[in-house]
Amino acid sequence: MKNFIYLFLFISFLSVSFSNENTIIFAQGEGYSKYKIFHQEEISNYNVEISLSPINPVVGQQIFSIYISDLNSKEPLENLIVNVYATPLFDDKKKTAPALSSPSMKGYYQAIFRMEKAGNWVMDFEIDDGVNINNISEQIEIFERNRTLNSGDFSYGFIAMQVIFIGGLGYVFYAARRRRRKLNS
Repeated sequence: MKNFIYLFLFISFLSVSFSNENTIIFAQGEGYSKYKIFHQEEISNYNVEISLSPINPVVGQQIFSIYISDLNSKEPLENLIVNVYATPLFDDKKKTAPALSSPSMKGYYQAIFRMEKAGNWVMDFEIDDGVNINNISEQIEIFERNRTLNSGDFSYGFIAMQVIFIGGLGYVFYAARRRRRKLNS
């Protein structure tokens, strides 16, 4: 029996070690946030870099981090009013959120949205410096939430649970047969 457990643990270790996808999974809102660059644009005298977290946008919370710097001096700009608008494609229900700045991270503005619908959304970023209002529009696709590591039908967790279940049934039958033989002898 001990050999069976060691063999099972060894096979489990090998299957995880040699999987072709090295992925760390965190529940949304937990762990550290990873950002990907969503859009970059030079507009007026600004260089605007918009990043998005989570890296693969799914239904739920989306965090937009907007870095605004001067085009010539490359210095981060403060005291701007940045508003972000999200509209589902072919829908009139516009969501809005102010992008708030942080004194510790100069030039960064952050807006958080809760997007409940999968599909394409139009994102509008409005930058107001008190004199001019500049707009950036970009489209984003929000995916349905699923529990797989990739977009396949089966996740590693599902497969692992099936192996554990079948292994448990096999052990019960094996132990019952061994016990029956012991009682018969």
